[in-house]
Amino acid sequence: MKTYISILLVVLGLGVIVSGGYLYTKNSSKQISSTVKYDTVPMKLYTSSLTRFHDGDKKIDYSFTIPENATVIPGMDGALTKITTATSSYATVYVSYEGGRGFTPLDYINEIVAPHVSVINPTGVVTIGDRVWQVAESEGSEWHIAQVGDNKWLFIVENKKFNHSLVEKTLESVTVK
Repeated sequence: MKTYISILLVVLGLGVIVSGGYLYTKNSSKQISSTVKYDTVPMKLYTSSLTRFHDGDKKIDYSFTIPENATVIPGMDGALTKITTATSSYATVYVSYEGGRGFTPLDYINEIVAPHVSVINPTGVVTIGDRVWQVAESEGSEWHIAQVGDNKWLFIVENKKFNHSLVEKTLESVTVK
């Protein structure tokens, strides 16, 4: 009988500890505070070009603004651009020629992004700047995808949700020739 009482007390004690820990972490919600005003962040212009071969050379020149203190890491011959700030990843920009397979922004989400992201939810379209962007999101990230260059190219921007307002300034500034 003493053994059962001892086991019962240990189980009750562990239950109290686990419940208390849960309540403590549940009530200590994390808040992201920002001292940066997005409308006053100085921006700089980034330009690049990309050439792909499909029934001849297909070239696109593009530009957009990024925070002045951001660092750009280009890759894939101009198709991939990783943008970081001193504190975090700002955004990743990918430009894809779709004149061959003809993916739309929603096709790209379903066929390319979704297999690599466990839970992604297309949330609809939004107009930012001069472009219509297909938007999708996961728990912590979001994607904006627009057709550019006679709708034969996709312009894809992935960013963390906490950068949403500032990345919108980048999306507003996208120009493609």
